[in-house]
Amino acid sequence: MYAVSKPNKAISAAIFFSLILCSYGCQKAPETEASPALRLVQTQRVEPSATENWREFPGTVQAGQQADLSFRLAGKLARIVPEEGDQIEQGQVLATLEDADYQIQLNSAQAEYARASAEFARAGALLAKQLISQTDYDKMQAQYVAALASLESARQNLQYTIIEAPFKGIVARRYVDNFEDVSAQQSILTIQDLSTLRIKVDIPETVMIRLKQDSQLKVYAAFDALPEQRFPLTLHAVATEADPVSHTYSVTFNMAASGSANILPGMSLTVRGTQQLEDNSIVIPTHAVAENANGRFVYVVQNNGDGTGVVNMRLVSTGQINEQGITILSGLIAGETIVTAGMSKMSDGLQVRLARGEQQ
Repeated sequence: MYAVSKPNKAISAAIFFSLILCSYGCQKAPETEASPALRLVQTQRVEPSATENWREFPGTVQAGQQADLSFRLAGKLARIVPEEGDQIEQGQVLATLEDADYQIQLNSAQAEYARASAEFARAGALLAKQLISQTDYDKMQAQYVAALASLESARQNLQYTIIEAPFKGIVARRYVDNFEDVSAQQSILTIQDLSTLRIKVDIPETVMIRLKQDSQLKVYAAFDALPEQRFPLTLHAVATEADPVSHTYSVTFNMAASGSANILPGMSLTVRGTQQLEDNSIVIPTHAVAENANGRFVYVVQNNGDGTGVVNMRLVSTGQINEQGITILSGLIAGETIVTAGMSKMSDGLQVRLARGEQQ
């Protein structure tokens, strides 16, 4: 009898303590139930942007002037003077062909011209006395004109055996050696004028379409090997037809030759330019702008002053996109705060919790 009663007492004690714990827990549960947590958002204060919009494009150095020189006639080189890298003067004789055959042609043309000229003069005197017909006179005149043309051609051919420098510069390339046989129009020398350099860049159509003709541009060139130096550029020419493949527009700038650096055609560089922006323009991150059927919009946060805020959707009109972000033309004013992360989870009137440092 006594052996059976002990377990019942133990069970009763366990039930008693369980009821006490349950009662305590049921009383405390309502006190620990928390309100739903507010969503934490990243925000940014809207401020006027910088007054300049920077853009960078790869460019290539070109000579201010460049000419590929060749003979108009075929022949054997009699002399070629300069070597690559030599300085040359305007009008300097750079190369000549052996001209013996062309000199013979000139002598023959001179003789034929002298004969035709004398006969034409006699024909004029005979026609005045009506001793020859007008037809015979016209034949003599035609022979004279043909002989004169042949003489001028022979003189030109002899002149074409000489290549003279069209401008002062430097020999960039020499393609042949002395005494070689060359053909007409074969490249002999390439000369360059490096007193002024040309910088060529290709501008995307998305940038060209936003450039204003009256905007004040500041442009300079920078070389990776000369990180501390900037070389000012001035506009030289702008192509108005896009490349059919790359859809870019060729823009060429002038750059003065540098006395401190050996800048040569073919070198690569970076062209950096600025365009003056409108006063008081506002630029915000592009990812802070969303779009729906009504247009583009941002979420503006009204700060409650206790670390929380209320989100309101605000329609905005936008302008160009640059490295800083997207320009806001209307809909925002400086000093307002916008949501910059979690746009897809926002809704108009939503209460949010502001990230630390953004609660003021």
